[in-house]
Amino acid sequence: MLDIRGRVVIYSTVGCPHCLAAKNSLKDAGIPFIEVSVNRFPTVRTWLQGKTGKTSVPQIFFNETYVGGNDDLQKALQDEEAWKKLVEDIQENEAKEDELVIPHPSEAVDVPEDETKFVCASDPTVAVIEELKESGILRSQRLSLFSTVKNAFSGQQFVQWIMENKKINEEEALKIGTELLTKKFIKSTQDGSTFENSAQSYYSLNDNSDSLALNAGLTQNCVVENANELSELLRRLIIRLFDDHVSSDGKTVNYKAIKESETYKEYVMLSRELQHVSVENMTQDELKAFFINIYNALVIHATVENGPPTNWLSRYKFFDKTSYLIGGHDFSLNEIENGILRANKKGVIQLFAPFGKSDPRRSFSLIQVDPRIHFALNCGAKSCPPIKTYSAENINDELRVATESYLETDEALKIDVENGIVYLSSLLRWYASDFGDSAEDILRWVSRNVAFAEKKEGLEKILESKKWKVRYVTYDWASNEKE
Repeated sequence: MLDIRGRVVIYSTVGCPHCLAAKNSLKDAGIPFIEVSVNRFPTVRTWLQGKTGKTSVPQIFFNETYVGGNDDLQKALQDEEAWKKLVEDIQENEAKEDELVIPHPSEAVDVPEDETKFVCASDPTVAVIEELKESGILRSQRLSLFSTVKNAFSGQQFVQWIMENKKINEEEALKIGTELLTKKFIKSTQDGSTFENSAQSYYSLNDNSDSLALNAGLTQNCVVENANELSELLRRLIIRLFDDHVSSDGKTVNYKAIKESETYKEYVMLSRELQHVSVENMTQDELKAFFINIYNALVIHATVENGPPTNWLSRYKFFDKTSYLIGGHDFSLNEIENGILRANKKGVIQLFAPFGKSDPRRSFSLIQVDPRIHFALNCGAKSCPPIKTYSAENINDELRVATESYLETDEALKIDVENGIVYLSSLLRWYASDFGDSAEDILRWVSRNVAFAEKKEGLEKILESKKWKVRYVTYDWASNEKE
């Protein structure tokens, strides 16, 4: 390492491949640096945007000299004269203390990623299920001429059995039945949401033995009181795996090594607990954060298990068939994106909306589309926005930052003021109806949501001219898998 008087500061986030590439380049060059995570210090992000005009990371400083992001650092490394000037500055000059914000660790607002753990408290309700299996009331029940349900029982049968078995009254019996239904250990054959002491109300065990969902199988039967906390933890585990196995240049991920890691095995077991979470009473923000996190985690999980899609047909199958069991229902990637997050709108090559009128999953759909979700969902391709974790409490600020960061890149938005051409990500073409009714609506939406002053001014100038063209940047579907 070089002996320096000044300092190099890199502002970054966990799981950011460009941040990792920048840090490795600095290490290879023998440059010591201070890293500040904007995840843990949100006020720093606000200051950083005011200082640089950007919300993306990394952002790098040599003393008071603003270098820029990873691409800017790589250009400086290739420019012998520019690099020499930067290095001489930190070797010869001390940093000015008031120029950059470097917070004390005690100011962090969250727990460091590597200290986040899930403590599995065994759910006592499981014992009731085991006793129910031996009760003798489970039978195949014919619900109609063409419909038969295995391991089913009426609400009346359950109440009578458990009152005798546990020596409790009807009110307590109904309470236990409701708890089993809420925790998704049983389900209503009529898609009812309440447990009733009735000979006409039938329920069955939630059996997923035939399910192809990636999180199917035996659970640890943990008590999950907050579904959003579980989704955030799953996403953190995925980001940690991603961060541990991304290449030094930040361009490829070793998915085979991920599959062999203990952290991944922990993730797989924890993902099964989604089978018993309850999402019925979530707010719109809670649903949004929960399903964004789960979508992003599921993409990585599927890529580790089955490999990335390699052509349009395998991509269609990947998004249409890859699924998780969540709260007693099966949700594919397409159903999460288009059915839930896009308020039950048909997808790019779909003829119909994912959920029909009688589909119970339709009740989880967002009331309206928040277009910013497109800059939060990571589909595993090189052109996808970077992976991040979202929280119900801060979802709007987090989506704002994700949108502003993505629109800073030329892959998302490039302005040719002289020729009146706006280059947009293909995401805004495929999901055009989420952004507006016309090309001008889409451009004005982008103008309102881009934060980088240079691009914002250029776009506004083009819009004022009334003479503009929109062209879409080719989406790079290539996988980031290490070969």
